[in-house]
Amino acid sequence: MRYFIGCLLLFGSAVLHAQLHDYTWLIGYGGGPGTPTDDNFGLSELDFHGEELIIKEVEISEAEFYANNVSFSDADGKLVMYFDGMNVFGSNHHIADNGTNWFEGELEGGWYQAQSSLALPSSLEPDCVHFINIEQNLLSIPPDTLDVFGEKLYYSCVVKNENELTVVIRKQLLLHDTLTLGKLTVCRHGNGRDWWLLVPELYGWKVFRFLITPEGIEQYSALLLDQWLADGLGQAKFSSNGAHYMRYNGISSTAGEWVTIWDFDRCTGQLSNRQQGNFPIGGSSGGAAISKNSRYLYTASNTLLYQYDLQAEEVLSTRTVIAEYDGNLDPLPTTFYQMQLAPDGKIYISSPGSVFSLHVIHNPDAICPDCRIEQHSIELPFYNYTSIPNQPNYRLGPIDGSPCDTLGIDNIPLSRWRYEQDTLTPFTVQFYDLSDYEPATWSWDFGEGSSSTDTLPAHTFPGPGTYEVCLTVSNANGSDTKCKTLEFT
Repeated sequence: MRYFIGCLLLFGSAVLHAQLHDYTWLIGYGGGPGTPTDDNFGLSELDFHGEELIIKEVEISEAEFYANNVSFSDADGKLVMYFDGMNVFGSNHHIADNGTNWFEGELEGGWYQAQSSLALPSSLEPDCVHFINIEQNLLSIPPDTLDVFGEKLYYSCVVKNENELTVVIRKQLLLHDTLTLGKLTVCRHGNGRDWWLLVPELYGWKVFRFLITPEGIEQYSALLLDQWLADGLGQAKFSSNGAHYMRYNGISSTAGEWVTIWDFDRCTGQLSNRQQGNFPIGGSSGGAAISKNSRYLYTASNTLLYQYDLQAEEVLSTRTVIAEYDGNLDPLPTTFYQMQLAPDGKIYISSPGSVFSLHVIHNPDAICPDCRIEQHSIELPFYNYTSIPNQPNYRLGPIDGSPCDTLGIDNIPLSRWRYEQDTLTPFTVQFYDLSDYEPATWSWDFGEGSSSTDTLPAHTFPGPGTYEVCLTVSNANGSDTKCKTLEFT
């Protein structure tokens, strides 16, 4: 069945751009009318545009983020909208026209579960945002038990005109079924333009799949799984290259957790080669993220963090504890919950309570301990309760030369990188490649006659001075160079 959506006619482009839709995050509790007025309440804005993360205070907003979070920017990384489970807000921090009281069911607090909503760009019309949500409801389970489940899947279209945000299509029904809580995630189709949307069934054998195209949203036949899946709090994620899809489900401290990993075909939307493990020492809250190089999977299980190698034949056998909660109170326990890969290549981790900090994995592309985990190291100006944005890889291109590479879109590499200066040996710098669109070769010029072809080179400069460092990334379709000036005194 295809659902025609007029706003989607503007979707798609034959040219790949920067697509910095994940460069501005909002988390926390607002401090506007009807919200808490204590100095500890407000929104924290995380800005990823610069060389280092910048955290700003947004004190006037009625938003109250819980686990559900959409923070969406335009192609240049400027904030367009955010959603807290109840209202749609614009960049001016006012509720959008036709964007209030989004949730109309029996459950208070809106759509509060992790990954209950997401936003996608329109490549040809930057003012249009495609917005998808799961509505939650109560399920009666004999004899006298109530459970929360996802009931309806909706599509909406949000348009920005100057500083005003308007919901022009509101809650168009896509699916009415018994769905899992949250775990909405998308992956770019192998043609480089369309999107696959996967929506798991609750306690079920199925995953509903949709294809988002310029003609609308088409529901494909559900993927029938070869084994029933447990269901609990957690997250679902695609690897950055779209080759893997995984789900983390934390059931309870006694029933443990489930980690399930599949291969994903970006051309057909099919899942295959399931690997699944039930680990009895898990908890009732947790999440997952995958490194930018698509090799390492990380899961958070309340008091423990794990790393897995997705390149191993038996991925679950590589499960390794890489960090244990250190007992910190901020003021509540800063244990581990939702995880999200950020534009700087780091993974940020929230806690399942109101705290003033985030955890960070600085180098998730490396095997631990080289991945460098710092607990509660990102200080926030206001409380954050579990929240972190749900964002796909917006900078994933086509599978060049594949059967579904039919639109004339090519992966032309986009050079991006960051660096960290060693505090003990100040002339030594660690460089991190963040480039997108399938580079095949890397060429670093350190501005003093030295070079490297590594993706994560460490370089020691000869002494004080100014050096122009450039990274050129290339493949068969083209190349791109990004230069930065480093000064040593």
